[in-house]
Amino acid sequence: MVATWLTKPPLLNRSLELPELEKGCATSVSLNETQTFRRQDRKAPLTSTAWMALLKDDTPLSALTIPGTHDSAAYTYKVPFVTTQTMDFKGQLDAGIRYFDLRCGLRNDIVEMVHGTAFLGLRLEDVLMTMYLWLLSHPTEALIAQIKRDRQEENSIISFPQAIISLISSKPEHWRTANNTPTLGEARGRIQLFRRFTGPSLWAFGIDVSRWQDNPETPFTIHNWNGVQLTIQDHYAFPDPESLPSLITKKGGDISNLLEKAASDTNPQHWYINFTSGFEFNLYYQIPPKKLALGGWWVFRWEDGINKRLGGYLSTRGRRRLGIVAMDFPEAGAEDLPLTVLKMNFGSQSVPAWRSWALALCAMMLMLMSLAMYSLAWDWPTGYWRLFRVDLCAWSPNGLEPLACKMSLL
Repeated sequence: MVATWLTKPPLLNRSLELPELEKGCATSVSLNETQTFRRQDRKAPLTSTAWMALLKDDTPLSALTIPGTHDSAAYTYKVPFVTTQTMDFKGQLDAGIRYFDLRCGLRNDIVEMVHGTAFLGLRLEDVLMTMYLWLLSHPTEALIAQIKRDRQEENSIISFPQAIISLISSKPEHWRTANNTPTLGEARGRIQLFRRFTGPSLWAFGIDVSRWQDNPETPFTIHNWNGVQLTIQDHYAFPDPESLPSLITKKGGDISNLLEKAASDTNPQHWYINFTSGFEFNLYYQIPPKKLALGGWWVFRWEDGINKRLGGYLSTRGRRRLGIVAMDFPEAGAEDLPLTVLKMNFGSQSVPAWRSWALALCAMMLMLMSLAMYSLAWDWPTGYWRLFRVDLCAWSPNGLEPLACKMSLL
């Protein structure tokens, strides 16, 4: 549940000096505490709530495969072409989601969660507080929040950038607002800002994704002045009417093409963001995001949705970097899709090599013990070599040589 009981921080009526926000802010959990937690956790099995605990501190966030959600707050509005999720933010966090697509609008000087023209009944302040509280109990994890200005201000005195800066500056210990790519160690216990809005003096405030293209047919790359590069696939609607099978096939091709590109890129500092979402709404076809994600009936045949096909695709691949994979309804349509995505950071959960050797040695010993109970001897009546089972042996005093054995013909 989103925390709503906390007091609202005062909004600023002036612009902040951005260097006050991010010059190496400390987390609320000390580095020693985090390292101790990680050492204890490395022996634990892979779980969706603390999977980053098993990864090295010096790994760039851009070098990971990170499960995410598209329109992360659109679970409160139960309208087919608005809703994109069913899990609330805590549910998404517990499921392994670490990238959040936060679309906002400013109304009455309050930043609210929106999806297009729809207000979702959530305040960004409450959403962030849910993340803060969750991070306090999961200090090894790092989050990415892309904050987008999705509509113009309404009945507000302050600007949208001022409102966002006010919210973030009230809890700076939970944020990383630097504009370069952090390592996992730098981001643990905090939220890395992806800024999808513009404003004066914001060039150093978060990683800039404000030049995001709307519904491009091919992936595009944002080149920032400081060398940060992000390649993004966000093709969510097609120009011509597409049936459900055709829409799933074409969107699936968009997704797989960028997955392969991310996997083949040897530059770990290059970000990849891959949206699996889409819809179809025209005179001929009305396909909401949920049907694309989960599948549906077409004529007399069931068509598997994007989620199941993505899960099947990933299950045949080993360890690889795929970037951020932002999904609709990731908990449905495929068995534990967020866990399948995050497992790409670790490869197959195979048995360690020493355990494999131990199992092989035990199997060999069992085989030798079994063979010791049998003997190959010449069977005079038949004139063939026959296999006999040793049922009983009398052993010499030194216990090393059998004196007499009772043998049964097999």
